[in-house]
Amino acid sequence: MEIASIIVIVIMAVSLMLTVVFLLGYLIKRRKARLKNAALSFSTGAFALFLLIVAEELFFSYNSKNKKEVLVASREAPIGGILLKLYEDSTYEIGVLREVRSAGTFVLKSDTLFITATDHPKQNNYITQISFIIKDGYLEQIENTGIGFLEIHVNKLK
Repeated sequence: MEIASIIVIVIMAVSLMLTVVFLLGYLIKRRKARLKNAALSFSTGAFALFLLIVAEELFFSYNSKNKKEVLVASREAPIGGILLKLYEDSTYEIGVLREVRSAGTFVLKSDTLFITATDHPKQNNYITQISFIIKDGYLEQIENTGIGFLEIHVNKLK
């Protein structure tokens, strides 16, 4: 998706520059053809942005089945953060901010959260089991697999 985003951003930047050039040309020479070209280039950029947003929601969003979230935790990082979502049906999804890397089931025992992958994460070089302790608005990983801690944004666990 990142390549598609870059292409759309380049199209939008070129469209914006062309819009400015055509508008300046219209202001200088007062030809309606330049105004039409400005409108066309602006609408092309707006349409590209619309397509990017629609594609992102349809193909790359978490929770495509509209399950009810009971816990959302994340950690931002310059080279891809981590997002963990737990759902009401005892399933979870974890990955980077735009891509699910692993999914499976979870169990909550007291203040400890155990998640187990069911989608062959070893093929994706991802973790099969992770345990967290819930502390003061954070999930703190028990054994160190590289995640460390995640900040809890939504917590409706019982």
